[in-house]
Amino acid sequence: MTDRTKTPAEPESEPPRPAPVWKRVAALFYDSLFVFALLMLATLIALPLNHGEAFPQSGGLAWLYRGYLLLWVGAYFTLFWCIGGQTPGMKVWHIRVRFDGRDCLGRATLRFLGGLLSILLAGLPFWLSQIDPERRSVIDRRLGSRVIRTP
Repeated sequence: MTDRTKTPAEPESEPPRPAPVWKRVAALFYDSLFVFALLMLATLIALPLNHGEAFPQSGGLAWLYRGYLLLWVGAYFTLFWCIGGQTPGMKVWHIRVRFDGRDCLGRATLRFLGGLLSILLAGLPFWLSQIDPERRSVIDRRLGSRVIRTP
């Protein structure tokens, strides 16, 4: 004879908690150290193209060089967000980006560009996200992404 009594249902996993602002800022500080090293590497790679000379501060070549460096920074964030959902700085502080849906590369790229826009606006979208109940910025809401705590 088998016991047909019902076992209590497994408790549903609790929804992910949004990452606090101080962890986001700390992770960004850590990542800035990695990005600085990455930019030095990118410059080392580009120097032979300018015959080993420093790049000019103005003119067309200067803008081309800045765009080249921006591509490296964008690749850093976009690829880490898509591969594991977190950059090295985010991993240290136990936070992660979660994207709803499938198109991670496109959404991560747009999230990076939105972050650049946020910087140009003195971080206003980032700080406004702190009054949102889910702590999501306008950019994160539009892209279906969120920054959450990880265990």
